[in-house]
Amino acid sequence: NYNLPLGGLNLRVPDAPLDQEERLHRYKIPAAQAFCRENKLDRIVIDTPAARLGIATTGKSYLDLRQALIDLGLNDEDLRRLGVRLYKVAMPWPLEPFTASAFCAGLELVIVIEEKRGLIEAQLKELLHRRPGAPRVIGKYDEEGASLFPSYGALTSNRIATELGKRLLALHEN
Repeated sequence: NYNLPLGGLNLRVPDAPLDQEERLHRYKIPAAQAFCRENKLDRIVIDTPAARLGIATTGKSYLDLRQALIDLGLNDEDLRRLGVRLYKVAMPWPLEPFTASAFCAGLELVIVIEEKRGLIEAQLKELLHRRPGAPRVIGKYDEEGASLFPSYGALTSNRIATELGKRLLALHEN
């Protein structure tokens, strides 16, 4: 159910910059998102109907998160019991909006864990902007604007465990 432009998505010679730009925004980005959705590249790995906290991550950060959870003594069943939903993003840009929206549905807080430059966090914030009942989204910075998972340096499983542990405790104190 996806319409391609005449001539497909490829570059053309000569190809005017405005034509390239239009093809990118009208066709290429939606095509990449449709590919991701149809092939189920992005996945909700852990879910529970009572989820309040969501964790979105990708690549090496997913492995670091898994190590952090082991260090905290938490397995998948523990996370379900604690109300945690885990979203493993395979294609961080452009973010596929349907699975991302399903991931965020009903959550109070989304923590985005990604190394270096943040791609997922900004896209989630844009996707959720002005949606009633949308969760708060944190990642590079916390709720108060302090550095959480910075774009510089190494993001370690210890750092992830420390910050995630704080938020799990705070979530269950309420």
